[in-house]
Amino acid sequence: MGWPAAVLGPWLHVLTGSYLVEAAIMGAALFATASFIVGLHGLIGQPGIVVGAIVTLFLGNPLSGMALPKEFLPWHWGEIGQLFVPGASGTLLRLESYFPQASTTHGWLVLAAWSLAGLAMLWFGPHRDDHAAADTTTETAVETELLPA
Repeated sequence: MGWPAAVLGPWLHVLTGSYLVEAAIMGAALFATASFIVGLHGLIGQPGIVVGAIVTLFLGNPLSGMALPKEFLPWHWGEIGQLFVPGASGTLLRLESYFPQASTTHGWLVLAAWSLAGLAMLWFGPHRDDHAAADTTTETAVETELLPA
């Protein structure tokens, strides 16, 4: 994930923090989003892609606080938006670039949680199908043994 950080950092000087940390944030955000969507696909099949897109695009992006500060969002939606990947990664980039002394623990934990949730769904999804396939194979073997040739 080096080229977006290179364009926004050293080339355009939009991000003024550490290039390596900013590239790591962008990579972690993409990994968290991709693992969540792929994990949902592995867990529930084709509808998982749609559910993942709805969660990340239609919920996460508007609540992220990237277009305007999270404090400008009504009620507690700004704080809720920081629990999604776009909000956490945007806040991480903002803090790294403009407020380097601020704590970034919350953002890293949110990205790690989404990544681990996606990997867990990816791990358990195919195994669920393997058990179902093993059960049908056993049933088929039993049925073929019981049926006369």
